Amino acid sequence: MEKYTLVPKEFFNGDVQVLSQVVGVSPSETIKYVELPAFEAVLLFVPGDDDSKPVIYDLLCRLEKIEDYNKVLFCVRDSVLHLVIGTGDKLLLANSYEAKDFTTALYFIFAALHDFQINPQMTTLYYIGDLAYENRELMFSYFKGVEAL
Repeated sequence: MEKYTLVPKEFFNGDVQVLSQVVGVSPSETIKYVELPAFEAVLLFVPGDDDSKPVIYDLLCRLEKIEDYNKVLFCVRDSVLHLVIGTGDKLLLANSYEAKDFTTALYFIFAALHDFQINPQMTTLYYIGDLAYENRELMFSYFKGVEAL
């Protein structure tokens, strides 16, 4: 699983070791960070083998471009659901969950929407990556729309 955390910009003083207080980081792992001005936050992360940023970074960058008021964007990769939720210009959630099957991923999406009192029937769900046709059709029965980005 990817190792990352978001820190409000006002609390980030350049100490990347804050990440090791949240997730286990070995001494051989490098910690990097990138600022996310749209959310007034800093993303601290351990880069992938190819020096890549975590999937959540891509989702956050795409989230700010969605013009809907309720913004729900996800990706399922390597049995992990990556989910970001926002309303207006406010980020509510950016998290990753182990989801070995699509039913589990759907559970986490609905649980998060319930926590933030977002009505799925009034919300378009956006995703990146592959989504099986039957899963996409299932989501259409719960959401106003389902769109690939």
